[in-house]
Amino acid sequence: MNKNLIILAAKLNKFNKSYIQKKHRIVTNKTIHNSSFLFFTFFLREESFENSPYRNLLINYFKKAESYYPGSSYHVSVLICDLIFKGKLKKLERVKTERDIDFVFDYLRSVSNNQTFEFFENILQFSGADATLTCESSKNVELIVEKKCKPSFRVNLDSSFIPTFFSNQKETTKDFIVSIVDGFIERESEIFSLFELCKKEKLPAILICRGLSEDTKRNIKQIILKNKTYVYPYTINFDNNDPFLIKDIAKSCNTQIISSEYYDNIYKDLESKTNIVKITASKNLLTFHQKSEDLIEEINLQLRKENINHETKKYLQKRKRRASPNNVLIRVPNNMHNLLQELKSLIVCYNYCVLRGIYLLKDDSKLSVQCHETSTSLAKSLFKNIQKIGYTIKLNYNESV
Repeated sequence: MNKNLIILAAKLNKFNKSYIQKKHRIVTNKTIHNSSFLFFTFFLREESFENSPYRNLLINYFKKAESYYPGSSYHVSVLICDLIFKGKLKKLERVKTERDIDFVFDYLRSVSNNQTFEFFENILQFSGADATLTCESSKNVELIVEKKCKPSFRVNLDSSFIPTFFSNQKETTKDFIVSIVDGFIERESEIFSLFELCKKEKLPAILICRGLSEDTKRNIKQIILKNKTYVYPYTINFDNNDPFLIKDIAKSCNTQIISSEYYDNIYKDLESKTNIVKITASKNLLTFHQKSEDLIEEINLQLRKENINHETKKYLQKRKRRASPNNVLIRVPNNMHNLLQELKSLIVCYNYCVLRGIYLLKDDSKLSVQCHETSTSLAKSLFKNIQKIGYTIKLNYNESV
């Protein structure tokens, strides 16, 4: 084995032990912050690796490990030492795989700061198991946890209008006139009444349809430039995997669909079938600020039917989650950066542990399945690549003759 690799493994092994013994600490506001998610942070600060020719490669692999499963860079470091010293990895002696929520909580409590875990546990009790948790930094001086129910639908703005509406902003929130056409718009004259309504109400409009002709797109842009009347055209192609998308959007904003199925005439019926709704719009997402109780009740009635097949039930559940999302926003003060990062790590770990489980080992220790598989795969790849690194020996020659 390369002598330099032996030296690297010895240094890593020493660093791993000092990390486990909690000799590396972060102190903020006279508080010592301990966590199993800080190995990579401490490694970046470690002076003994600063001039190592392996440093950049280790950083790349440790960073990749953290992106796959927070805290797994430590396990990659331990395994690479085993591979260098022994040439192989010891077989994991596991007793069983657990997904029980209490078992998951015990594991997460063991790898995180106690106060952070208690806060995380309280958030889960407040939000419920089906919630989507989002953490963000805030200028507030207090921690704020708020639950929101804002139905969102993935709908794409016609790409040729992105520079017009979203060149300088990611999203916009305002009252929109909403018109939904279950059909293809061939001529701009078909939606002329929508432009008139925009002028009358002094509001922008969102047009949802199956598509627009190139002539229609060009003429809409000319109208926008000339009259400062703004119509955002979103298109939805029919999808067999989501056949009720356009109907769910219509229900969510209490707007009637213009369709040949109902013998509608787009010239006559467009204005009467619109509605004014507060929406947050971006180039690929429409978010409503209120949910539709009628739509949720309609979906619940279908879910209560007997003998419903599995695929239909899955689709109905998807529609229900979309129509009545359980979103929880956690705002963390700027001066609590460590808390913010650890909360994000706990959320990722929790999801993986619930989905894939936790190994109970023979020595009664616990290890996440995702963490084990991630670190093992990366350690083997790192060992293979680290052996390819060579050294360039620089000799100093006397240039004088």
